[in-house]
Amino acid sequence: MPMYDYACTCGTRFERMVPSWSSPAPDCPDCGATTRRRPPSPSMHGLAAPPAPMTSAPRSWEGLNNGDRDTVTHWRRAVEARREFEARHPEHRQRRDAIAAHEGRFERTPLTYRELASRAATSGDANQAAAEASRDRRTDPRPRDEL
Repeated sequence: MPMYDYACTCGTRFERMVPSWSSPAPDCPDCGATTRRRPPSPSMHGLAAPPAPMTSAPRSWEGLNNGDRDTVTHWRRAVEARREFEARHPEHRQRRDAIAAHEGRFERTPLTYRELASRAATSGDANQAAAEASRDRRTDPRPRDEL
């Protein structure tokens, strides 16, 4: 016998094993009113995986296929789905810092405003701190002939 989900107008939801799909819906166990069959839950349709994390989203214009409309639309929807997921499940929320620079030397490791502020705390000059961060990212362990 298959198991089906039922809902009542009083707010009660329950599962029951019934002989077949064509069997009449059972009465509500709380108020005795007639119930209606609910559609199966989304997990039965394969939507149990969480949306892609924000870290997988592109960080540059080139990553968006130079502004291709379909690519931008895809990532906008993916980010909105992730935000809705994080709003429902705060334990999966990812820390996101505002990005000060993400191109050139900062393409692989973006410069966040948090890092910029900590670097500029001693000198008080954000331009000098950004130049220092760029110099730190310039060092590449590979020899010049391999680049």
